[in-house]
Amino acid sequence: MNKLKLTLIGLALVFVSTLTNAVSISGNAAIQTDYIWRGMTQNDGETSVNVGLDADLGGGFYVGTWAATVDFSNGNTLEHDYYGGYAFELGGIGVDIGAIQVTYNGTDDIDFSENYIALSLPMNVGLHYSEGDELGDYAEISWGMDVGAGSFSIAYGDMDDASSTAASDAGTHTTLGYSMPAGDFTVDISYSDFNGNTNAIGSKADDESVAITISM
Repeated sequence: MNKLKLTLIGLALVFVSTLTNAVSISGNAAIQTDYIWRGMTQNDGETSVNVGLDADLGGGFYVGTWAATVDFSNGNTLEHDYYGGYAFELGGIGVDIGAIQVTYNGTDDIDFSENYIALSLPMNVGLHYSEGDELGDYAEISWGMDVGAGSFSIAYGDMDDASSTAASDAGTHTTLGYSMPAGDFTVDISYSDFNGNTNAIGSKADDESVAITISM
């Protein structure tokens, strides 16, 4: 958590120093047949609605917030995220470095934070690594290509367990997706296969899921 606070303080200082520059604000909204996060349902297989707001501070710096309906056994029904970072290009590679705080409207026992770095490599390859203080670290590799009017993607992710008393892996997932425009909207269809270690913190049992997302 201390690392996250230092990162957010640094981003706040950058924000103050760029107040004289033009700030670009954008919003987004979506409805999903199921909210899938790292291969795991966050909404018990039911419909989820999410909205977000992003601010481009200029010079590659950004901050944002995002919220979605969830359905957990402990009664939590809303997830609210806060994030900020710096995106730039280095030698033809896109780099995105930032931090995120994830909170829920019920007990704060499951709130967590992560510092992350994402790389956009040639040939549509993506790499993502998150350092988590509560849930453990997460690594993902993805690849995409244009197919017809839309694009196909595949991703493989591995989440470590935050507990030293359990197995090192909390779970892995493979996700296939297809995204295509539909007028003013974008339609995403995804299939996820999650393999979990039920003895690990933050993990769930094995699961397969199909989700359709309509976003704007």
